Amino acid sequence: MMMGGRSAWETTLPELETLWTVDVLGVWHTATAAVPHMLAGPDPTGCRFVAIASAAGSRGLFHLAGYTAAKHAVVGLVRGLAADLVGTGVTAVAVSPGATRTAMLDATARLYGLDDPAELADQQLTRRLHEPAEVAATIAHCCSVAGGLLNGSVVDVGGGTG
Repeated sequence: MMMGGRSAWETTLPELETLWTVDVLGVWHTATAAVPHMLAGPDPTGCRFVAIASAAGSRGLFHLAGYTAAKHAVVGLVRGLAADLVGTGVTAVAVSPGATRTAMLDATARLYGLDDPAELADQQLTRRLHEPAEVAATIAHCCSVAGGLLNGSVVDVGGGTG
């Protein structure tokens, strides 16, 4: 979830609490529900916990301080989870998309007063919006055998943002 459009000091506590509840506690609750099942399975090796962070999880974004803080927290949560999972075979990773063609990007464009979300592509070295299928393919890689070495990693799918 993303909301903003104001300076950090103008962000209300209810807005910040909503961002925290959805973006951070949503990941927390998912981990507390899923990880015990992964660990209890017949072969936890190969189980992957993947959280969605954002390019905002590695840098500040104008008028999105609350969102940025929440996504930084997701990154920290995943790194802490990965440390807790050492030796179990289960891994944890955060995937951080940049400007991806979604309804959320449409809302971001409106927040910045842009007529076309494609204008946000200028913030990425790829100079294009990314497709949801591209992000999904990255997530699938994180869940593969080859993704096992990404434990505690933040996989940047921002096309060169940050």
